[in-house]
Amino acid sequence: MTSASQGSLHDFVSTVVALARGDFPSEPMTRLLTEARVRGEDLAPYVVLDCGSEYTRALIHRTDEVEILAMTWPKGSATPIHDHAGQRCWMVATSGMFFVEDYRQIAGVREPGYAVVEKLGAAWRMPVGLPDFRSERERDIHRVLVAPDCELAVSLHVYARPYTTCLVFDEAERRARELHLAVHPAPF
Repeated sequence: MTSASQGSLHDFVSTVVALARGDFPSEPMTRLLTEARVRGEDLAPYVVLDCGSEYTRALIHRTDEVEILAMTWPKGSATPIHDHAGQRCWMVATSGMFFVEDYRQIAGVREPGYAVVEKLGAAWRMPVGLPDFRSERERDIHRVLVAPDCELAVSLHVYARPYTTCLVFDEAERRARELHLAVHPAPF
């Protein structure tokens, strides 16, 4: 895929899978998400909304090494403050606008129970094409919000290994709990 080109989802997945076969280097993956634009018609089968959900996670591809999801976000939706269970992950908006808030844990251990997190500065804007990278050691606790004036947003997510649970943090209660993550199966 060339810079800012509109490419097929199949080509995108093939490139991600090839990167995952090695040590899954973060720089080439970040560059791919910056430069690649998957055609809207290829993503359309994965753009789904679950009634009653803040956002919907739709499975595009999963192996033992990598998981690729499309996430559909209605107006006003947001994730809870969460981590990624020690996995490296990338996110890029394909439509709409997001804000990201970074946090750090200042008390407790990284498991369910007592946990205190604090916000690290103001939320930052994440427009289409600007990828966000999270590692197991850096910027691993955060919250993603759809911009207030955005009716619907869609994002692509690449995880350096699939995972089915993460920790979510409640600032007011000073607690962390385990969240089981659901995905819509691939549409075909």
